[in-house]
Amino acid sequence: MGVFDQSIKTFLAPIKEYLDDESVSEVLINGPTEIWVERKGKLEQVSAAFHDETSLQAAVRNIAQFVKRTIDSENPTLDARLPDGSRIHAVLPPSARKGTTVAIRKFAKAAELSFEKLISFNSISKDGADFLTICVGLAKNIVVSGGTGSGKTTFLNLLGGLLPHDERLMVVEDASELQIVAPHVVCFETKAANHEGKGALTIRDLVRSAMRLRPDRIIVGEVRGPEALDLITVMNTGHGGSMGTTHANTPTDALVRLETLAMMSDTTIPLAALRRQIAGAIHLVVQAKRLHDGSRKISHISEVIGVDENGKYETKDIFKFVQTGIAPDGKILGEMRPCGNIPTFFDEIKVNGFDFAIERFGTPAVAKTISSAPTAQPSAAPAAAKNPFAHLNAAQMQQVQAAAQKAGMTLQQYHQHLVKQKQAAQAKKKAAGEAA
Repeated sequence: MGVFDQSIKTFLAPIKEYLDDESVSEVLINGPTEIWVERKGKLEQVSAAFHDETSLQAAVRNIAQFVKRTIDSENPTLDARLPDGSRIHAVLPPSARKGTTVAIRKFAKAAELSFEKLISFNSISKDGADFLTICVGLAKNIVVSGGTGSGKTTFLNLLGGLLPHDERLMVVEDASELQIVAPHVVCFETKAANHEGKGALTIRDLVRSAMRLRPDRIIVGEVRGPEALDLITVMNTGHGGSMGTTHANTPTDALVRLETLAMMSDTTIPLAALRRQIAGAIHLVVQAKRLHDGSRKISHISEVIGVDENGKYETKDIFKFVQTGIAPDGKILGEMRPCGNIPTFFDEIKVNGFDFAIERFGTPAVAKTISSAPTAQPSAAPAAAKNPFAHLNAAQMQQVQAAAQKAGMTLQQYHQHLVKQKQAAQAKKKAAGEAA
C-alpha cells in the first residue's frame, strides 16, 4: 500500500467501509455529520460522521496535496481522483452552507465489466451490444451522451476495451477516470496552474498534443468546453473510431450541445459549416439514462444522418429502450428493441466480414427478400425494371435509397449487391465449417 493509500485510509476512515463496499456506487458528504450513500440507484442516509469540520477539510486538503491541486479560500473547489479510480469533487464553506460538501463516485472496474453483464442487467440488448461491437471494429466515431450519474463513463470504459489490440489509443481527461484495458493506451490528465498562474494544461492543449503523437484513436473522457471543436477536428482528420462523452438528454440534444461547446472556442467557422462538420464527424450517439427506479439503461443507439435543408440535425434510432410497464416493487419493465431502421453503412458490415443479419434491425421483410431472391437477370427494358424494395414502407424505402445513393448504385444494383454479399457470407461460413 502506497503513502497516498495509507493517507486516504486514515483521513477518510469514517466512510472507508462504504468506499470498500461494492454495492455502494456513490458517497455524498453534506458537512461533517450528514452522509448519504447510493445503492442500486437509490440514496440512503447512514450514521457515519466525521469528528468535525476541521477533520473533514483536512481529508479534502490531503487528497488535493497528493494530486498536486489546491483547495483553499481562493480555490474553493476540487476535482480529483482516489487511488482506486473513484472521482471526488469538493466545495468548501462558505459557498457550501452545511460545511464542506463532497461527492465520491465509484466506477465499475473495467476488467470486471462486459456486455454480458449489461445484458443480464437488462441495460442493453444482445443485438444492441453486438451492433456496437461491430461499430467499434469499423472505427465509427461514437459519442456517449447522458445525464449526471447515467453511466456514461462506465459505458465508455467498456467500448474502449473493444478496440483492436494493434492500435494506439490516446485518452485525454480532466481528472483521470477511465480504466480502459488495452495493450497500447496513453493517458493524459489536465494540470492546474501553479500559485503564479503558470503551467496550466487544458484538455484543448492535451488533445492537440495527442494528435501529434501518432494516435490511431483518441478518447476525450468528458467534453464540457471548447475542446468540443478539437474532438470534432480529430474525428474529421483520419482518427476514425474516436470517442467522447457529453451531457445531454437525447441524441439530437447531444449534437446541439457539442455545437454550443464548440462555439465557446475562438473559432470563426460559420454556424452552417460547423453543423455539417459535427454531423459528418459523428456516426453514432449512444444515449445513457438513469431511470426513476435507479436502474441505468442504454435508451438509444442512434445514427447521425446529417443536416437537413433547414440546418437541423437528422438522426435515426437503430435500437431504443421501450418501457412496457412497472412492476409491483416499482421496477421499470421494458426492453431494448430494434426500430426497423437500416444503418447507412450496412454494406460495410457485410464487406468487412461481420456476421449481423439484417433481420436484427427489425426488418424481416427486407431480410427475407435479400436471402431468398435469385440473382437478377438482365432486363430488356431497364427503365421498367421492377423495384425489388417495393414492399417497404416509406421510411424504410428512404433509408435504402440513401444507402444506394451513397454507394453510387441504382436500387436494382444495390439489391444485387446485397444478394451477392449474403451469398458470399454464407459460402464463407460453410467453408469455415468444413475446415473445422
